[in-house]
Amino acid sequence: MKMTKSMANILLLITSVFWGSGFVVTKIALDANVSAGLINFARGLLFVVCVLLFFYKKIVKMSFKDFKVGLIAGLLNFGGFITQTIGVIYTTPSNNAFISATYVVIVPFIAWTIYGKKFQAKSLVSIGICLIGMVIMTGIMSEEISINVGDICTLICAFFYAGSIVYLGYSASTADFSVVAFMLAAVQSVGGFIFYLIAEKGQFSDIHWSDALVPLLYMGIICSFVGQTLQVIAQKHTSATSAGLIMMLESVFGSIFSITFGFEPFTLKLVVGGTIILLSILMMEVEIKPMLVKNKGTV
Repeated sequence: MKMTKSMANILLLITSVFWGSGFVVTKIALDANVSAGLINFARGLLFVVCVLLFFYKKIVKMSFKDFKVGLIAGLLNFGGFITQTIGVIYTTPSNNAFISATYVVIVPFIAWTIYGKKFQAKSLVSIGICLIGMVIMTGIMSEEISINVGDICTLICAFFYAGSIVYLGYSASTADFSVVAFMLAAVQSVGGFIFYLIAEKGQFSDIHWSDALVPLLYMGIICSFVGQTLQVIAQKHTSATSAGLIMMLESVFGSIFSITFGFEPFTLKLVVGGTIILLSILMMEVEIKPMLVKNKGTV
């Protein structure tokens, strides 16, 4: 059965749910003294193992073209992960969430600049409404406006994420999804381990493994293997702008899971901001066709 754009968008929505739940399990892993670099290494390693278990025959027969496409996608993906991790150390959570989310603005411009993909006025309106929703949800306007190294790192992260979404949507659309998924996993694992060795001073003996094991397994298998594999498959059948807007729901689902598990209180701004973000996505996806009304002599 051929995958339609609607089916692809549903897969991206499922991916957003998985990634949203990842905020909670990442918090649990961090509380168990697992460092950010080690989390990325563990996620990537489990991701690699799962991809090999299911797609071993395709991986060993990968072409150089698929390898190159997967490597570039992996580097863009890991660039976003690591700069966001560094950014959240030096800036506020709301700044990090909002600035990261600006990738939805960057996506259509990268697609237009590099691939010549024209975007509709409806896309710009949807993106603008989406950002208003993020402003409300994060409460960023109530904080003192300042720019620091964390904000700059997070902005760089937004460019990496936007580049990754556009690249997966266009350049990687002809590559084998299993090879792309494998390379995303391999780069994340190797990059996370290098970052752990160079930038972090954590020790394995400091980790509370009884608390960390399940979150790490969940992040590696569900968030990374299932979530990112679905993303790679789905982005072959939808636009980069639509993908960016749908994956923005990651932050909404993250807040919902965080409230459910008692990490943050329920607030009106989550409801209002999340609803506005959802409406922006619906506006983007609903086709508005002009209605031809015959004049029957009535006023």
